[in-house]
Parts: sequence; structure tokens; C-alpha cells
Amino acid sequence: MGRLRRALARGAVQVSLILCALLAPSRAVVRVVLAGNGSAVDFAGSQALFGAPLAPQGVRGYLMEAKPANACHPIEGPPRPGNGSLGAIVLIRRYDCTFDLKVLHAQRAGFEAAIVHNVHSDELVLMAHVYEDVRHRITIPSVFVGEAASQDLRVLVRCDKLAHVLLLPDYLPCPEPDCHPLLAASWVLGRALALLASAAFVLQRLWRWLWARWHAERAVKTQACQKAQVRRFTRHSDLCAICLDEYEEGDRLKILPCAHAYHCKCIDLWFSRGARRACPVCKQSVAGTEDGSDSTADSFGDEDPSLPGRRPPVWAIQARLRSRRLELLARAGPARHHRGATSLGTVEAEASSEGSPGAP
Repeated sequence: MGRLRRALARGAVQVSLILCALLAPSRAVVRVVLAGNGSAVDFAGSQALFGAPLAPQGVRGYLMEAKPANACHPIEGPPRPGNGSLGAIVLIRRYDCTFDLKVLHAQRAGFEAAIVHNVHSDELVLMAHVYEDVRHRITIPSVFVGEAASQDLRVLVRCDKLAHVLLLPDYLPCPEPDCHPLLAASWVLGRALALLASAAFVLQRLWRWLWARWHAERAVKTQACQKAQVRRFTRHSDLCAICLDEYEEGDRLKILPCAHAYHCKCIDLWFSRGARRACPVCKQSVAGTEDGSDSTADSFGDEDPSLPGRRPPVWAIQARLRSRRLELLARAGPARHHRGATSLGTVEAEASSEGSPGAP
């Protein structure tokens, strides 16, 4: 997909450059050479898109006005030149018919070149052909000038009968980019493409950085949510609800966010075998908590379980039941101590019922 887009963009650039080269008017210079003092006056013009292009040495001849002035019909030809004399260049008015038809009539009348001038405007128009068969028959060059230039040409030629006109291609040095449309268009297009490429590169790098940071924060948060508190057992704790073994001094206990305590190895094995991470006693999900810090403390059993407005944790209740059970066993005496497991279970049940929070 990326290669196809690059190929389409490259093709669009090439087509735009070709169109700019084809549509850009070729400049021309209409130079009037005065015979009296040898000076010259230049006027700006544009070459037609049909006919012969102007040679580097130009086309020289005397200037004559077309009759009729619009040259939409066959016009009068110039007088026959003598040996060594110059040819003739005709001045034609715009409108009433196509450019190619005007120049064809000038060629058939015997003129060396044609100058078509604008009417009520000094804008240089790009002369293009309309009829394909007419274009193939045109062999002389033609130039387009504004109305003010045509008026000055008439005045200069009338004042100096020996003055002549020289049509030249515009090869004069021009420092401004507007004088070279193809170069200007290429420069503007190149800058636009460079800016677009830079913006796309910056946005791509920014998107990748944001995407990586979001994934990293999400992974850290998920890993932290799956952790539970790890503390060392000291005292006032009873037994693990998974393996049913009593805690010993120095055992590492894992305290879940729901305040239930288990051996680290027991709860880890429980989590590895279960479909979801939940407390074995209250079934509360462990992965949904925000507490993800690991801590080791030696005063775990010193916390006050009877804070006002707070429910005592399970380990505190288990500690009370253990002390109450030991007290009842001591009261029962040696005889009752040697009874069967059934009698001992009865005593423990009585101790549990007496030590429960709801017991009177």
C-alpha cells in the first residue's frame, strides 16, 4: 500500500511538471531598431504554441498593418522586396476569429512573421491553435503583444520610415523566479513535498513514542495490580486456610487486599491452578485492586484489629479463637483431653461458637 501511494505521488508530480512546461508561455522580445540614431526599443511578448519557433538570431523585417486589421479574411501582401532588402512583418488585431487562422492568412500573403496585439488590455495571452489541419500548414513564427506595445510600434514606425522590427526569443537574464515558470513551479512543489515529508516523519515518531509509553504504563499497572502484600509472620496469627498448617515464626505470608493471609507458596500455587486470581475465602478478585506494592514488616501482628468503625481482620478473629480454644482445653482437664476426636471436635465447636464476634 505504501509503495502504491509513493508511485501515485511520483506520477502526479511528473504530470504537474509536464503541464507546467507545456502551459508556460515562451517569452519573446519585439525590438524596434531606429535607423536615424541607431537606438532600439524593446517590447515584451509571448510566442505562439503553433508555427515555427523564433530562431536565436530572430526574424527581421519592416512592420506593416494588416488589411483588414483582424486578418480573419485574406489580407493584402507586402510590396515585392528588392535584392538585399528586408522582408515584412504584419501587425494584426485580436478577436473575430482564431489565432491560427489569422497567422495562416499572414503566411499566405507573404509575410515573414506576424504580431497579434491585444485590444483594451496589455495582458499577454497564450496563443493556441483550434484547427489541427490549419496548424500543420503554418510555418512562420508569430508573437503576441499588448495594446500599449502595438500603439508604440505604430508611432515608431510612422516616425522613422526606415525603422524595422526584430523578433527575438527572450533569452535575457532574469533573476526573479517568475521569469522561469517551470523552475518556480518545481521550487514551490519541492518545498511543499519537503514540508509534508517532515510533518509526516515528526507525527510518526510522536505516535510511536505515545504508543510505546501507553503500553509500558499499562503493563506496569497490570503487573502491579496482580501483586499482593508480603509480610513475615511474628505472632497473633493462626493457620493457613489452604494447607491448614499453623504459621511458625519467620514464615513469609502473603496478605491479599481483602486482608486474608496465606503462605506465599500456597497462594502462588492456588493462583497458578485457578482460572482467575481470586481469594480462596471471600472469592474477591486480586487483579482488580490498585495496591501493588511489596513490603516486609516485622510488626504485622502488632496492628490494632479493634479500631472503631473498622471490621477486625480474619487473622485477628482466628487468634482469638485459638486462645479461647486453648483455654477451654485447659479447663477440661486430662480426662477430657484423652477423649476421642469426636469429643475434641465438640469442644472446639463450642469454643468457636463462644469466640465468634456475634456470640454473647
